[in-house]
Amino acid sequence: MTDTTDAMPPAAAPAKKKLKWRYVVVAVLCVGAVGWMLVLMQRNVVFFKTVSEAVQDQQGDGTRAMRIGGGVVPGSIKQNGTGVDFELYEGGVTVKVNHTGNEPPLFQDCAPVVAEGKWTAVGSQTFNSTKLLIKHGNDYRPPEDSKTKCPDDPFRDQ
Repeated sequence: MTDTTDAMPPAAAPAKKKLKWRYVVVAVLCVGAVGWMLVLMQRNVVFFKTVSEAVQDQQGDGTRAMRIGGGVVPGSIKQNGTGVDFELYEGGVTVKVNHTGNEPPLFQDCAPVVAEGKWTAVGSQTFNSTKLLIKHGNDYRPPEDSKTKCPDDPFRDQ
């Protein structure tokens, strides 16, 4: 007599191995896809900081892309061949901004501006900008006397 309970058909063993390899391949692909997404997300994240925060954190941030926000210092706007140079203030701190490109229509003295770009070098007081955004609501109206009087902190509403 032969015992057939312990014997396994010869075709069943390779099928189990194929099934295991499929799970391993799918798991590796999933881990790879998640890793790839995390790397892409880190590269495309642009942090926002106020001028005082950006200056304070500059050593740690280095020359990575970021957005800084503040008010345009009255009388600091100077047109250049490729854009505009101006100064941003917030929290008692002022930085020079060298913007390349067109500025928005509402760009003026005292306007609350967000500049996207990066520092010229670590420790520099100049921020190179490639994009300017104006902070305002749907019912934006410039202050009546915006050329001579600016709010103390353009980002106080945040």
